[in-house]
Amino acid sequence: RAATAAAAADDDCARTRAMAPPPSKQPRREDAIGPQYAEHLRALRGLMKEEAVECLIVSKATTFFWLTGGRCYVPTIEEAGPSKVFVDQEKAVVVTTAIEEHKMRNQECPGWEVRAAPWAGLPGTQDAIVAELVAGRPCEQDTGRLADRLEELMVDLTPSDVEAYRELGRDIGAALEEAARSVSVGDTEYKVAGLTHLAYNKRGIDLVMIAVAHDERIAWDRHPLARLGNNGDGAGGTELKKVCMIATCGRRKGLVCSLSRVVCFGEVPEELRKIHDVCMEVDAEINMATIPGKTAGELYDVLTKAYTDRGFPEQMLQHHQGGLIGYKCRHWIAQPGSDKVIKAGRAYAWNPTIAGKTIGTKSEDTIIVDKEGKVMNITPSPTWPYKEVKTADGKVFPRPDILVK
Repeated sequence: RAATAAAAADDDCARTRAMAPPPSKQPRREDAIGPQYAEHLRALRGLMKEEAVECLIVSKATTFFWLTGGRCYVPTIEEAGPSKVFVDQEKAVVVTTAIEEHKMRNQECPGWEVRAAPWAGLPGTQDAIVAELVAGRPCEQDTGRLADRLEELMVDLTPSDVEAYRELGRDIGAALEEAARSVSVGDTEYKVAGLTHLAYNKRGIDLVMIAVAHDERIAWDRHPLARLGNNGDGAGGTELKKVCMIATCGRRKGLVCSLSRVVCFGEVPEELRKIHDVCMEVDAEINMATIPGKTAGELYDVLTKAYTDRGFPEQMLQHHQGGLIGYKCRHWIAQPGSDKVIKAGRAYAWNPTIAGKTIGTKSEDTIIVDKEGKVMNITPSPTWPYKEVKTADGKVFPRPDILVK
């Protein structure tokens, strides 16, 4: 059974508070867990100790990813699934069903102790395993009072996280370039989305967000979900005539990168050239302003000024501009007056967009602000045309230009 997210999860702890026989002593298995996730487990136990949490059930997909690197779901639309993790100060056990056991033990969560319940009789069979592990103690959920602190823990990248993130960034930058270079005039938006899926999937990356727009639709829709065309909505077909924009969020082992690219067939139209230059400039300004200690509210003001100084003040309010990324497409977005603080050792993705009269555009990559406060673009496309863009204070940040075919 694919468990539903929070509602069923809350029932777990209520049912398992009933007295159950104490669990037999098991050897700790942390040494068998990969170092990236063993470090996450230690951090989680530290938080639990600080918050006086004896037992915790991790069932939310994003938290499960962070803790184990594995996929707990079956349908990708679910926020939880048939696998969860029980954690106390002595044990960390993946609790799943017999259907998922081999996969969880050998593929998704190697090195973790795994206990599987018969599927016949769920949820009771799985609850019995949790009850044995809890042994009558207070038990909490990752969706409960620790949720906000857990999210803060997740976005603080360890050196192992940074290494994995940079590998994902290199692969995803190459994947989107491969997809964009394979696009042809006459392709529907859905075909382009399929080409993008193929390029990502062959590198072990799941597309968790894919937006494709062709020609004038780039100006109409800021989140253009792919269409086949002629669906009775008055928008006509989506067969590519000249300009294609692909915007994506790709995930591997929980970490998410966000990036967008624009392709033009033949000479770039004057309006597109103008607005893309501005978009790249705004993008450079916000990325170079992502400095530890600054607030999201201050960065909102940076963006507002960047658009206004270039004659496009209205664009600021037509689409959010991005923010903190990690195990979600965005953990927060920059809002006016927000006190969210930029911190070193975290990832950010800004996505300036401009809609013109006949065409639109976007500039986007994922960056990491390292421990020294330096901005690193982790999603460059290897042979894509980049432009060295200078900010108002003289800094230079390369931005992806339009690929002309």
